[in-house]
Amino acid sequence: MSTMERTLDNYIKLPQNKYEKVSFRKLMGYVIPSTTYATHGLYMYPAKFIPHVVRFAIERYLPEKRDSWVFDPFAGSGTVAIEATLAGVNYLLWDLNPITSLFVKASTYQEEVSVDDLEIDFEYPGEFVPKWRNLDYWHPPEFLEVLKRVWAYYHEVVPDNIKPLVAIPLLKVTRYFSYSDEKIAKLYKSKYAKKKVAELLNGDYRKKMEEMYAKEAMRVIEKVTDFQSRGPKKVEGIVRAGVDSIEMNLEREVHLLLTSPPYLQAQEYIRSFKLELFWLGYSEEYIRSLSRLEIPYRKPPDEEVLSNLYWEYRESVEGLNHPKLLQIYDCYFKSLARFLNNVHDDVRERMAIFVGPVKIRGIRVPIDEILREHLENLGWTHEKTYIDEIVARRLFKSRTNPATGLPDERTPTEHLLVMRR
Repeated sequence: MSTMERTLDNYIKLPQNKYEKVSFRKLMGYVIPSTTYATHGLYMYPAKFIPHVVRFAIERYLPEKRDSWVFDPFAGSGTVAIEATLAGVNYLLWDLNPITSLFVKASTYQEEVSVDDLEIDFEYPGEFVPKWRNLDYWHPPEFLEVLKRVWAYYHEVVPDNIKPLVAIPLLKVTRYFSYSDEKIAKLYKSKYAKKKVAELLNGDYRKKMEEMYAKEAMRVIEKVTDFQSRGPKKVEGIVRAGVDSIEMNLEREVHLLLTSPPYLQAQEYIRSFKLELFWLGYSEEYIRSLSRLEIPYRKPPDEEVLSNLYWEYRESVEGLNHPKLLQIYDCYFKSLARFLNNVHDDVRERMAIFVGPVKIRGIRVPIDEILREHLENLGWTHEKTYIDEIVARRLFKSRTNPATGLPDERTPTEHLLVMRR
């Protein structure tokens, strides 16, 4: 069978009955009512790891949960932390985006909380100014006058233990009262956003800010209450955010590596969250240093990808005569190879990697199969690949890919690749 013909049906026909079509939403519907239940969906995040997949893997591959560790090196919004806490499993999370730590603290909050705890002072006399040269580009001066006050209150007055919960509604207000299009994850100054700002400036924007904050704070309380009502366990959780997972080494043994790595051409997470990161107090130099580590922009590591499929598809990508695409292709797989080489010895039982076969200019690249071959060459055994149809999730809602400038093509399925010792 030609590698170019590896469609969904051809996956199912592969030998040894190791490929199975599933619907994770149906499989786990008895315990997970929606992708936004509990504290999932507290804040917008692109290409989220759906909780159904996470709970499925934990339930199936960590049956003896006590003292077990699940490890997500590309943790994003912290889906694994929420599901691990509800299931009673210890978790270790890494992510390049420093905002991951805040999201995890907010979404796994187990202390008592009330609306009064989330109150902020819109008249606070202090002023917080983000270290961002483009601040005036994203906010009109009228909005900035108010935002600087409330963010000064956040940084100077709000207790540390409650800051993650206060940050969620405050970030939503800050994003809405800007020239960014808050309906998409990418930081984008759209025609809609410009019209929105003009309409807000013509009305009582200060009152609307306060009303929006109060509404979003109440939503946080409701979601945290929902999470707490589902019996979260007291587990050990370690989060290392703002780190380069590609170059890290595990400092402890884990039982299950469970992750959804960045998509081949859609990894602009730091750039998408610049507005939030600046208001949270991170510097321009630091954010720029993280942006350079995102896969489309980093230098490919000197690492061999142990997969014949990698070389077959590389030849096809090279034939497109598009150097940027080839550079991204090489950097993506060499980066994941470097990561897997660094950590696989400390993963005691299984790896479960959720990734879709993405398209590059008409070439459907079977990422999971390339990773399978690489791991097999490291001594791992292919246990199963579950093939799930994408129903409602979307990546960045853009007609063109931001890294390449080429048309953005959707991925119809995502595959849970399960490898065992």
